[in-house]
Amino acid sequence: MRGANQLCIINYSMGAPIVTYLLLLSLSLYGYGHTNTVVPVPEDSTSTSPSGGKAISINVGLNMAMRGFNRFILKDEYARINLSSMGDNLKTRPVWDTNRFSTNFIGHSYHGSMYFNSARANGLDLYQSSVVTAAGSLMWEYLMETKPPSRNDLWATTAGGTALGEALFRFSDLILDNRATGLERVGRELLAGILAPTRLITRLTTGEAWKTGRFKGNILYASPYSLELYFGETTTGVADRDLNLWRSAMGTELQYGELFETIVEKPYEWFRLAGEAHIGNGCFRLSQVNTIGLLFNKELFHNNETWVTAGLFQHFNYYDLNRVLNKDGVIPLYLSEAASIGPGIIIQKRKNRRKAQIEVHLSGIILGAGTSDHFKLEDRDYNFGSGFSLKLYSSLEFKQKLTISLFSENYLLFSWKGVDDYEVLEHLTINEIDFLNVQGDKSSSRLCLLGLNMKYRLNERTHIILKARHLTRDTTYKYFPNVNYSSNELFFGIGMNV
Repeated sequence: MRGANQLCIINYSMGAPIVTYLLLLSLSLYGYGHTNTVVPVPEDSTSTSPSGGKAISINVGLNMAMRGFNRFILKDEYARINLSSMGDNLKTRPVWDTNRFSTNFIGHSYHGSMYFNSARANGLDLYQSSVVTAAGSLMWEYLMETKPPSRNDLWATTAGGTALGEALFRFSDLILDNRATGLERVGRELLAGILAPTRLITRLTTGEAWKTGRFKGNILYASPYSLELYFGETTTGVADRDLNLWRSAMGTELQYGELFETIVEKPYEWFRLAGEAHIGNGCFRLSQVNTIGLLFNKELFHNNETWVTAGLFQHFNYYDLNRVLNKDGVIPLYLSEAASIGPGIIIQKRKNRRKAQIEVHLSGIILGAGTSDHFKLEDRDYNFGSGFSLKLYSSLEFKQKLTISLFSENYLLFSWKGVDDYEVLEHLTINEIDFLNVQGDKSSSRLCLLGLNMKYRLNERTHIILKARHLTRDTTYKYFPNVNYSSNELFFGIGMNV
């Protein structure tokens, strides 16, 4: 009997996960029986036929593929899901997890952008796609892991995924061209697929990825844009330390849409997207990602020289700066504004081939994060928080030759639920760590980035760039001494307009 019982236990332990996996995998077929397809015409056209079922099926398949990779390739324990683990998670309130900064604030946001773009590529609008993104995140958190659901992942995947998703979807729409053939076509499809992988999946399933025609075949109406690629060298000096970090840097900046000379009718018909990576100290690291997207606006004033407009903006900011891979390196400066929204006003004046612009943005941060000097638990060395941000931008352009920009980004983050006894952390079991559910140190942190950017145009497509940035962090802890930290960065390089 004992042997029979053991055999039953073995069969159940092996069979339940397989049955669960096949059950969820079968859900990914939902929607493929539908006949509605998306005609690649501008989104305002009534001939676009939304297909929510197909978007859902792609997202379920995406979750199952990632879960299978984690389970069978990486052999992660948390991917050993079964019906029992799903039931437990459905009865568990979300917690603050202990994953690393990059996983929580860029990995989950990019994952969310894939959910989002499966919906956008199948004809849904921004708000409908946000609902699909939230559904994909809920499925992952409650059904695809044995660990308890994570509240920070739910926010970062949904809100961050929406911000990145819409920007990357519109970016990919600029790249795709159904008129192209050969290697150019392959390159365009692959590049757009990196930006929006689930859009590539959709194009493969509909055959759009290889069909050619007389028209470009965009889903969106063509919008004016400026795209810049740049590379150069950056050096960082840390206050009170005899340390200078030299690294190579490469990045891109995209400004999409015209705010003052065209009517902005839909969310993200005007946005900015920027990203930068550092190469040095033996690694390649994404150091920052920034987006600001206009949800809706109202023109306040307009004459021949001056435009004033106010609106509601969605913000996404990710900074992972000053990191080196040695024990004598500097403290990393983390900053995340993953879920954030607020009002802003933009003023522009043009006269005699000169253009000046001023922006003021105030936002409420639902989910953010910043560096911790004390909290260290598994992969987490930062504090979750919520709060506010105030951003000021100004620029002055002379005869389309020289552009000088000044900016100030100010963030105030509060960590409400903190640890008061750090000795306890050393003796926690894995299960106790999973359910610890704290934001980190109980603290308030003010982070400020002050910067000066200068661009001088050499010819139609090339310019030189000089950037200077000062970063400060003032953190007030309840149970520890306060910490003040500052550093300076200087970048010199060359940029190209694409």
